[in-house]
Amino acid sequence: MKFDFFTFGGSFFWEDVFFYQKWRIQRHCGKKTYRLLDSWDIRRASGTFEECQKAFIRYIDCYEITKQQGSLVVLLHGYGDSKNIFKRLWRKLVLTHSTVAAINYPSLFRSSLASAYQLLFFLNHMEDITDVSFVTKGAGNLVLRQLLNLPPDMQTFQEKMRIRNIVEINPAVRGSLLCDILARFKLFSLLGGPMLEEMTEKSMKKTPSIPRHFNTLKIFSVSKASQIAANLLKWCKFPVPQQSQRKKGEISVEGTTFQTLHNEKVLNYAVKFINNGKI
Repeated sequence: MKFDFFTFGGSFFWEDVFFYQKWRIQRHCGKKTYRLLDSWDIRRASGTFEECQKAFIRYIDCYEITKQQGSLVVLLHGYGDSKNIFKRLWRKLVLTHSTVAAINYPSLFRSSLASAYQLLFFLNHMEDITDVSFVTKGAGNLVLRQLLNLPPDMQTFQEKMRIRNIVEINPAVRGSLLCDILARFKLFSLLGGPMLEEMTEKSMKKTPSIPRHFNTLKIFSVSKASQIAANLLKWCKFPVPQQSQRKKGEISVEGTTFQTLHNEKVLNYAVKFINNGKI
């Protein structure tokens, strides 16, 4: 007999494959089993995807789940993170009356392409939505880049919803010095998963870019924690890449907090661009 119980929301081992009004169906990246979580991350069913779908349909009337409609904003966390990093941004976006889905993907165990297929499945099963926007943090933009470069006939979600705006916060664009160093060691490559290698400078050059016809804003902001890390690397005589001159569609925000997603200016720029398509 199985009991409903609280979970941690599947921060590292579970991937979101279905979302409706904060309810989500997740798939375990190792066991390939599915579970249905409610808006409080309580497990309500488990088994196959179809069994979880049927359980959710039964709960629609039981819990009077209202119909979602209109705009969707998908939030993609970075390498080694979880959806919980978006709590402050999520609170601001829901005030715009959009459906906001901060989704989990197992970044430590899957390549960006594998996670892109997860996101594709997620979007293809999205219901009652007319348009979608994206906010990515760090290496989350690799997943989105892979998704938007998949064959058009696979992206059936674009037949029922259009892509509006994309915000990339501190996107992985040139590769990471730390990843270059760690990827040389077999132990770290094993523990870090496929995405560790993907974030090296050599691999980043091979990753396709977001198609130019999409309305995209890149926000760069060096947090205080990153500033401390950079100063430590300099003290240890490691080369630290300098910030390049910003191009059109890119802005820099002064880092005033220890976490970039706690910076009010960064959050406000992201919300404004998602809403209006400009800043």
